[in-house]
Amino acid sequence: MLGSAAFLGIFFFAIIDDFDQVVDVFASANYIYAIPSLAFYTLALWFRTIRWRYLLKPFTGESTRRALFPVVVVGYMANNLIPLRIGELMRAYYLSLREGISTMAGFGTVALERASDVIALLLLVAIAAIVGAIGFQTTVSGVAEHVPGGVAVLTIGALLPFVAVFAVVAYVVVMSPESMRRLMGGMLFMIPPRIRVRIINLAMNLIEGLTVIRTWQGLLKVIALSLPVWIAEITMYYVIALGFDIRSEFGSQIEFIAAIVAFGAAANLAGILPSSAGSLGPFELLGAAALTTLGIDGDVAAAYALTVHMVLWAPVTIAGAIILFFDRTSFVNLARGARSVRGRRRDSASNASHVSENSAELKP
Repeated sequence: MLGSAAFLGIFFFAIIDDFDQVVDVFASANYIYAIPSLAFYTLALWFRTIRWRYLLKPFTGESTRRALFPVVVVGYMANNLIPLRIGELMRAYYLSLREGISTMAGFGTVALERASDVIALLLLVAIAAIVGAIGFQTTVSGVAEHVPGGVAVLTIGALLPFVAVFAVVAYVVVMSPESMRRLMGGMLFMIPPRIRVRIINLAMNLIEGLTVIRTWQGLLKVIALSLPVWIAEITMYYVIALGFDIRSEFGSQIEFIAAIVAFGAAANLAGILPSSAGSLGPFELLGAAALTTLGIDGDVAAAYALTVHMVLWAPVTIAGAIILFFDRTSFVNLARGARSVRGRRRDSASNASHVSENSAELKP
């Protein structure tokens, strides 16, 4: 809550110039565009379901017993209502109730989903930046003129985050857990054994989800399945932006699309920052900041960011509640079960830590 309050405070005082102007922007916007935009968000959720089914194949075989789409919707509803992205664990627990597979196995696939989302978003941003820098009269090309080395340096800078994150994820995916544990042990050799063992166990728990895929080909396929997810969701942002007449602020369609890609990437990558449920605060601040950097008036960017977040939040939350109602599953019991699994996982990690400590103490 403190994190959301801080980011919202910066959003209201740094992005918004005139609250009356924001009200005018809201009043003049055409919200009819929000209706077709939901079709693209539904498509994005459907693509997420296809990707998740692929990741679950080692546990479910060629097909699941029941549809996965409702589970995805319930997971997003939970993330919108509970902070710290506990909804991800609730989605895995809900999957275990429907499919009978391990909750932590399901949670591992969700962790890999999030890693592939980051890679896909960085790749889309890099493509948008490179296209803008090479041949169009965009803000990006203007920036390239003032960067030492011009387009070449800007292109490398745009690709660097994507390459770095991809390399880390690929390394973790391909490397065996034993090798990863030895590597971290060598890197942390200066830390006392007990603390070092605890850090390594925690790190291994965090990266456990990335080991569902063990080959380069599998990782590339997951990233390929992630691209249509974000293309569909960013198309949703694009349609809503038409209702705010943001297109008229740019000289070309390519420039407009690049700006919406930048907005979508910044707003969604903000999910890593501490906040209350639904990434309230970071989403609005970083999304609006991306647009103001590209020349959009702060009041327009603020109203647009708030609207996009509401369209993302409300429909899927309502749909998730309806799914649980007809599935005769209590949201409270679902959250309680997920917390129980989380507690067992923590206890298991603690026990493993004690065993490893004892082993470390016995070594000469």
